[in-house]
Amino acid sequence: MLLHTLVKGRQWVDSGRSPRRPARRRSSSARGHEETVVGDAEQSGTVPAYEAVAATLAGLGVDTAFGLLGSGNFHIAERLVSRHGVTHHAARHETAVVVMADAWARVTGRMGVCSVHQGPGLTNALTGLVEAVRARTPMLVIAGEVATTATHANQRFGSEALATAAGAGVVRVERGATAVRETLRAWRQAAAERRPVLLALPVDVQVERCELPPSVDEGVPPAGPPAADALGRAAALLASAQRPLVLGGLGAVRADAGPALRRLADRTGALLATTAQAHGLFADDPWSVGLCGGFASPRVRGLLSQADLVLAFGASLNHWTTGHGEAIHRATPVVQCDVDPAAFGRHRPAAAVVLGDARTTAEALLQVVPEPSSPGGFRADASLLPLAASPGWDQSPGVPGDHVHPGALMEALEQLLPPQRAIAPDSGHFIWYAMRHLTVPDASAFVFTQSFQSVGLGLATALGASIARPDRLTVAVVGDGGAAMSLGELDTVSRSGRPLLVVVMDDGAYGAEVHHFGPEGEPVDLVQFGTRDFAGIAAALGIPAQTVRSVQDLEGSFARWLGRPSGPFLLDCKIDPTVRSEQADLALRGGG
Repeated sequence: MLLHTLVKGRQWVDSGRSPRRPARRRSSSARGHEETVVGDAEQSGTVPAYEAVAATLAGLGVDTAFGLLGSGNFHIAERLVSRHGVTHHAARHETAVVVMADAWARVTGRMGVCSVHQGPGLTNALTGLVEAVRARTPMLVIAGEVATTATHANQRFGSEALATAAGAGVVRVERGATAVRETLRAWRQAAAERRPVLLALPVDVQVERCELPPSVDEGVPPAGPPAADALGRAAALLASAQRPLVLGGLGAVRADAGPALRRLADRTGALLATTAQAHGLFADDPWSVGLCGGFASPRVRGLLSQADLVLAFGASLNHWTTGHGEAIHRATPVVQCDVDPAAFGRHRPAAAVVLGDARTTAEALLQVVPEPSSPGGFRADASLLPLAASPGWDQSPGVPGDHVHPGALMEALEQLLPPQRAIAPDSGHFIWYAMRHLTVPDASAFVFTQSFQSVGLGLATALGASIARPDRLTVAVVGDGGAAMSLGELDTVSRSGRPLLVVVMDDGAYGAEVHHFGPEGEPVDLVQFGTRDFAGIAAALGIPAQTVRSVQDLEGSFARWLGRPSGPFLLDCKIDPTVRSEQADLALRGGG
């Protein structure tokens, strides 16, 4: 993988002696302009820029990083490990690098840090980068670049334009002397703007001299209180509502707003619900209907449609969350609370908006909303409890034989898995069954890298989540398409040695396309590939595995492993391809 950018005469070895700065001259050859090191000048008190960047990151508290190394990012990653004790986790593909860092950041609530090689290292990472941008994950993506003088190098391309097109911020280090300053700027930008920032480091700039930072400060001020007039408008709408709904999104998870939102719902008689990204935020609350929108059961959608006011905290209110107007009616007034003013009205108009993080806003509303004399709103109707009863799901039995029903499989796993589990689902038709049946103890235990709706991110997501919370059994639920797309990360799973369960839902096809286009009378042979021996592939990589064709097959070696998980395990589940979720139509309505 080491596609070195050759710099004529450059010695890419740190001797550990006194810091020195190379003098440079330009030379040309048939291969274009290259930089030549012709001598060294002693520079007391300075180090190569890559050393200074590593020291800065360590000073900011970085103790975990992710990467796939080439010559463009080798020195920084190596120094983070050898000089500063940072734990480095490698992947087999750059998108997995970024997704692992993204998942780790979502679970821990800290800044994700990863590094990739120049050129193809960054282009390979693009899907993961867009996912992290859409999820608003603060992350520092360190990428090498070809030497500033290598104008015709094969790996030179517009990295800034690519990162900008993905929606990420960009900070480029132009000179070694500014490396610390620019690293801090990139870090603070990522934290303040809640998105990934690319820190671009040309390889020749990396070896220029830079002073070490005496100390570093993240320098990101806490969010201020919401404006009083905005709170007043929200409180007025809430006072006139008869059946309000409190909806928590990913922004509520990141603000740790769950307890405050529960208190607000108790006071106002509201139902509680979450977006898919915030699944588990209100776990075990008797007045929580669980998931809102496309993943909601028919009974829950019926309840949600009765809401006469929605208080949305850190939720974008896209068509997934609103169920195309079936779960949250288009005419229902919305109070939208978010830290990003650009989020207001992006997907639907809001009757009132409050700029502020979810917890601060909920706590401020609690100061102005009076205590009720008796339960009101939805809470006045005790017959609604338990909310989880009679969800109204389809009960298609499927065709008996050599295939297991996906719903029956997920329900069996729900009963078998330990309560302290984390779930990381990939994308595909199977996801409806995973979302329907698998519960989590809290929102940090559900890591859903589906803001870009890409197939193939599940394994990397599970790895990042497992690294963040090694005390929980992490479960990756992936389709055969996503598993085949990310087979390299099965090796990463094997190398990690972590107690991680991989559940492959193999229907031998891209099931979403089969179930969408098949009923329209279209031929679907182009998206059918036949089942594969994923258990055999896992075994070849040293992962114990078991093929599942019925719920009874979960007994035996898997049951023994689950009793005391040690290292990873893979379930190769042969899913009944005839079973179609009733939610498939809703999923693809309006372009998906």
